[in-house]
Amino acid sequence: MKMICCIPVLALILFGEMVKGTCNSNLGSSLLGDLIGMVLKLKGSDNGCCCLNKKTTPAFSAILTKLQSLGVKDTIKFDKVVTNIQNGYNPSSGIFTAPMAGVYQFSTTVMSHKGQKLVVHLWYNDVKMSGGWGLGNQHVQATINMVLELQKGDQVTIKSRENNNVYSDDDNYTSFSGYLIAQ
Repeated sequence: MKMICCIPVLALILFGEMVKGTCNSNLGSSLLGDLIGMVLKLKGSDNGCCCLNKKTTPAFSAILTKLQSLGVKDTIKFDKVVTNIQNGYNPSSGIFTAPMAGVYQFSTTVMSHKGQKLVVHLWYNDVKMSGGWGLGNQHVQATINMVLELQKGDQVTIKSRENNNVYSDDDNYTSFSGYLIAQ
């Protein structure tokens, strides 16, 4: 019942036609009443509105506020949570657990400690998906972006490949974010 998302748009068009006088008001009232009835009926069903909204759409952003030393395959624990709608991100573990199935967008930006190599990967459950690498005379940033189709309970995290230091400070150079883009 994907068409339910279009009902508010159809109602607005119908209302506009009624205001302009190009739609029969009896017919318009009847159709508008039917549309409202459909919305109310479906709202409580399993086929509820597929529209994303800011209260129910899983989304998170977390930042690292200080240098973090990591061992092989250690998870970066982004300690300051900025947004955590549906509480999918756990700052104690550094893991995002999907509260619902859908297509998610994830991104991370990590900064190496001055003059040190940094290699990190985005992990989906137990599968290494994508990596970021940085090495330079100064601090260097690496970025990873991924779109993943998740089932409820699937996990996404950022892990080091080897012994690394991930740099950040009160300027928040290192972050991890994700959000549902489609159900």
